[in-house]
Amino acid sequence: MKRYLLDTHLVYWWMTADACLGEATQSLIEQSEILVSIASLWEMVLKNGKGKLPLPTGELSAELEGQGFVLLPILPRHIAAVRHLNCAHPDPFDRLLIAQAHDERLTLLTRDTAILALRLDGVVKA
Repeated sequence: MKRYLLDTHLVYWWMTADACLGEATQSLIEQSEILVSIASLWEMVLKNGKGKLPLPTGELSAELEGQGFVLLPILPRHIAAVRHLNCAHPDPFDRLLIAQAHDERLTLLTRDTAILALRLDGVVKA
């Protein structure tokens, strides 16, 4: 079974049943092993605190685990992997997700045009 790390926007669209996710991506998620980085939860909570992103009232981690997703902690080796990234992407959350996907041998699933423009191995368009 293919293992994917979801970019933050895909996690949010899944959680909120947003039509932006699309049927093909929803089906792919349903049929795959999905990991969600703790960095994505952190990013969503920070945006929510600034009033930029409404979130469900429940515990995000419990909700995602209840749907069968695996939460990926931020490990020291992931931070070290960020230092060795050979890309010029400025967003720290995206850089961490890219590093985690590479370190854990996961495919990063995204629609972020800035990430996709890097043409990195192990990154695919959702």
